[in-house]
Amino acid sequence: MEGHADGPAIADVSRAGRDAPIAVIDIGSNSIRLVIYASGGRYPFPLFNERSNCRLGEGLGSNNMLQPERIEVALAAISRFSKIMNAMGVTTIHAVATAAVRRADNGDDFTGPAEAMLGKPIQVLSQKEEAHYVSRGLTLNIPDATGLVADLGGGSLEVVALKAGEVQHSTSFNFGHLSDVDEDSVADALAATPWIADTGGGRIYGVGGSFRALGLAYIEQTGYPLPVLHGLRISGREASLLLSAFCRESPDLAGVPLGRQKTMPMAARIMRALLRQSGASRLIVSGTSIRDGLIADREIGDSDNDDFLQVVCQEISLASHRFGGVPDALMALLRPLFTNRKGGDQTDAAHDRAKFERLLEAACYLSDMCWNEHEDVRGDLGARRVLGLPVNCVTHKERIWLATAIYHRYVGRKTNKSRPPELSSILSRHRRAEATTIGLGLRFALTFSGGTALNLQRLRLSHDNETLTLHVDSSSAALVDSHTRRRFQQLAQSAGMAARIEGA
Repeated sequence: MEGHADGPAIADVSRAGRDAPIAVIDIGSNSIRLVIYASGGRYPFPLFNERSNCRLGEGLGSNNMLQPERIEVALAAISRFSKIMNAMGVTTIHAVATAAVRRADNGDDFTGPAEAMLGKPIQVLSQKEEAHYVSRGLTLNIPDATGLVADLGGGSLEVVALKAGEVQHSTSFNFGHLSDVDEDSVADALAATPWIADTGGGRIYGVGGSFRALGLAYIEQTGYPLPVLHGLRISGREASLLLSAFCRESPDLAGVPLGRQKTMPMAARIMRALLRQSGASRLIVSGTSIRDGLIADREIGDSDNDDFLQVVCQEISLASHRFGGVPDALMALLRPLFTNRKGGDQTDAAHDRAKFERLLEAACYLSDMCWNEHEDVRGDLGARRVLGLPVNCVTHKERIWLATAIYHRYVGRKTNKSRPPELSSILSRHRRAEATTIGLGLRFALTFSGGTALNLQRLRLSHDNETLTLHVDSSSAALVDSHTRRRFQQLAQSAGMAARIEGA
């Protein structure tokens, strides 16, 4: 859950009335990360997110001892983080350490002083606990995930097999991107765990900085249009080609961040060996982490495990909608715009409707997010904010669908307005047309009603796949003028139907 600065609406609501933020400190072999979350509300919004590349596990392999100079650097980071947390009034701290401290014979040389600085204990996670939090962080955002979750850190690789969100197997290997190990040894270790090959044929969800670096390189080298790492899908073949380029004697590291270039060849050997052993056809870069799992287990109750997309969009709605009750009224009005795809059966139709209604609900919550911006930039600004929504529970296609809907909610059919280029990519023609239709539906409905729920509740839509009919209550007939008729006709045309208005 990376923080974004996409606009004041989310931040203002997330901070409102939350005086006791909570913190997670993730002490890894390569870096120490502090994330401070708002403590109230249904969405754990990150208020502060910082990483310090301390390389605590560097040199550990030779004698299982943390090196004094690395301990000193790590403690300096903990001291800084402690002062930041004190200034923010943080009282709840979840501090965990992973492979480097777990394996070190002198781990207390670090944890003792660090705990004194924090005034809180540091939990050294076992391999099993680390694998649990990694998978829990992923399934919090992708509940039905099936495949392998691979978390590659500086000193270890955690691999978890999931089926429909349920853990089937898990293991941990004592090598990471700071290790000095040959690829054959990595391959032998992976081959000694047969379930990796048995369950990995579909996909790998890659967690950690090395997988994110791979994603950044893929985006730069291929010109991929959406610069959002979480949910980035790379075919097994493309991933293998990139990783092989990283492993050359003179590696091609174009797109890899400078801070990762030194360790990327080692990371690439491990990732390539895992890709080969699993036979995965697709690698999906995940923006989730151990921190998400900790928050899920320790701070989010079972009753709060809602779809974070709707939770975040609801918070945006609370801050942006001019009048109450509007999203529900919009949802009721526009739900009939769903149409079955050609050639699909009842199962397909039910699945497609569920996906449509999930995105429609989110679009209704977001529909007023830019009403107070300058009219010349509302569409472009709204679309860009949606593309950068700080959630990890949407795919890239879903981001673009929502951004397309919000763009047309403000711009309509105009072609002379600025427009994010990402809207022309990734989505199929059918899905792009569907999102455009919903955007035009939002535009028509909010104009007709003046943005109020009362007037929206006096409308109803129906269609027979040939004609889209607007049913207007007689008490609202005066609201139908040439302006609203034109926008309704645009909506019907976008849906591929003739337009008819009854009651006005």
